Amino acid sequence: MQVGLGRLGLTPSHFWELTMPEFRMAITGYYDAHNAVQRQEWERTRWLAVRMLSPHVKKGSKLQPQDLGIFPWERPDKGRILTKDELRARIENRDGWLV
Repeated sequence: MQVGLGRLGLTPSHFWELTMPEFRMAITGYYDAHNAVQRQEWERTRWLAVRMLSPHVKKGSKLQPQDLGIFPWERPDKGRILTKDELRARIENRDGWLV
């Protein structure tokens, strides 16, 4: 209830009208949006650092944002394959809703 009324800003009546899968989707959407804002801020900060350091690099070389560091969301996904039991457990934990 704290998440629904606090973070999501739902009214009590709207909160109680939601089903559990709907509430779970609302939370997922909230955190996805929050993470997108955080990523943009980190990428902006890295870009500003590159712009500030650019006058100090050797002539002829160009500093790229990834030269300063690579964020976890920029790393390639290994693409791990789930076993049938792991997949079944994930589906059951989402009340039959695939996200």
